[in-house]
Amino acid sequence: MNPPKFDKAEDMADLAYLNEASVVHNLRERYFSNLIYTYSGLFLVAVNPYHRLPIYSENVILSYQQKKRAEMPPHVYAVTDAAYRALLQDRESQSILITGESGAGKTENTKKVIQYLAYIAGEKSANQAMGTLEQQILQANPILESFGNAQTIRNNNSSRFGKFVRIEFSASGQIAGANIERYLLEKSRVTHQTAKERSYHIFYQLVKGASPDLKKQLLLDAGLNDYNFIKSSNKNIEGVDDVADFVQLQEAMSIMGFSKDEQVDLFRTVAATTTSSSTARSWRRSTRTCTLPTRPRGKSPRPRRDWVLCYWGATCLSGRRLTLFLLPADTATDRARAGYAQSQHQGNAVLERAHATLGPTAARSKFIGVLDIAGFEIFDVNSFEQLCINYTNERLQQFFNHHMFILEQEEYRKEGIEWKFIDFGLDLQPTIDLIEKANPIGILSCLDEECVMPKATDKTFTDKLHTLWKGKSAKYETPRFQEGFIIHHYAGKVEYKTSGWLDKNKDPLNENVTRLIANSSDKYLASLFADYLGDGESGTGLAANGVGVVAGKAMMVKKGAFRTVAQKHKEQLVSLMATLYDTTPHF
Repeated sequence: MNPPKFDKAEDMADLAYLNEASVVHNLRERYFSNLIYTYSGLFLVAVNPYHRLPIYSENVILSYQQKKRAEMPPHVYAVTDAAYRALLQDRESQSILITGESGAGKTENTKKVIQYLAYIAGEKSANQAMGTLEQQILQANPILESFGNAQTIRNNNSSRFGKFVRIEFSASGQIAGANIERYLLEKSRVTHQTAKERSYHIFYQLVKGASPDLKKQLLLDAGLNDYNFIKSSNKNIEGVDDVADFVQLQEAMSIMGFSKDEQVDLFRTVAATTTSSSTARSWRRSTRTCTLPTRPRGKSPRPRRDWVLCYWGATCLSGRRLTLFLLPADTATDRARAGYAQSQHQGNAVLERAHATLGPTAARSKFIGVLDIAGFEIFDVNSFEQLCINYTNERLQQFFNHHMFILEQEEYRKEGIEWKFIDFGLDLQPTIDLIEKANPIGILSCLDEECVMPKATDKTFTDKLHTLWKGKSAKYETPRFQEGFIIHHYAGKVEYKTSGWLDKNKDPLNENVTRLIANSSDKYLASLFADYLGDGESGTGLAANGVGVVAGKAMMVKKGAFRTVAQKHKEQLVSLMATLYDTTPHF
């Protein structure tokens, strides 16, 4: 037990007795006093109060400006100001890493970091608190939240993606531009949610908040319970007004420079995803026709042959066209995957538009990068998504360890200080190698390899992993019963179930569905899928049977364009870590 003078200590490194119980006690005592920020050595701990506190006003911002850490109570503003002062003094790029479990307050603290920088480093005039660029940086967030946040069991506004916000500064310290990179969007949430969860906010905001004229234009003539992708989800969140949020979204998009036409184009793609989930189908064995009651993708509402139930395809051997008739149930997966892809492309289009507004990235400009990414996850059922998230957190934890421990010990050695190397058990390379290594083949490389094998299944993938790693790595373990494997991560032991992993990694899209969308008469929607056309081809509209035809050839995805989800994630993570290692980090 620590002496009374250590009650509600601002820095837990000062505690006389430092152990798990004393840390929890100190955090709890501070939490009950609405002191949600506490230092722990070089990093800041934040506890989500789940209610608003008056600690983020302009006066509070000013009180932390150009203050040393010891001069003010712990606060996210103190960390942000330290990063900004280091940027100006050292002329080196900085990074602020915000990690934690779902509901810990990562997104809110990210917003506070950006708010602080926009206020102290923005161009101000006598008539406004901050300049247009700073306002646009702040208004990017409501847009990202609408398209990338959702209600989960633990969090009403959970970010279902990671983001790295890179705010660039001029030599004088003023904000010069910004760039946002997005990671690991949870695409399956578009179509699957539990009764106590929701899909992405934008679907509910649009259906509830769109004006009658806009709904008519988008053919949104039904209620939330009529759209298959979202009808089983929670429709309302206590304390959240979807109609007001939709108004805020439109205002944010206007500030970001989206024209009215661009906004309608974007909303039309959201409506297309929503309404396509509830496309009415009439099945007649004599005619095999498909009737579309609406035109969600710019098509006329007349009956359309060969759209959902009848696909054109090219055989691998002869290249001849075959007509494949599918039962309605067989098309559900293709429509879901098209919904995933459409949401992914929507988000990419929003980011591209935001980057155009926030200014080009200057290769030599110094920046402060703010990383907001999902924390370590251990669920009752852990799948491919959890492995990707936990792999990312292993790399981030290694980065932290490298910065906090290994580099310090190396400095002792360089300076000739007597020092016996201490293995704190914090070197995570064996776990990272198990996941990412190419030789011997790691989990992700093995998954990629199985994805190109003609008769591979989730079981053959799992069996291959057991052969490669069972008994050969202390970090790998086989479960007693179900198909899967166990990894001993730094945060705990996680059992992964491998059902569906090959399909998730390949993330396949039916060529004919993407061809149909790429040839949509809605030019904006077609542009989102333009990469699915072959070399030298362009969308030229639909043939009479509802399938685009270019010179009598099947339109394929461009050669070399296919990469697995694992490959793309590893590439993004390598790039992110390279960026972080080139910065001075703050935690």
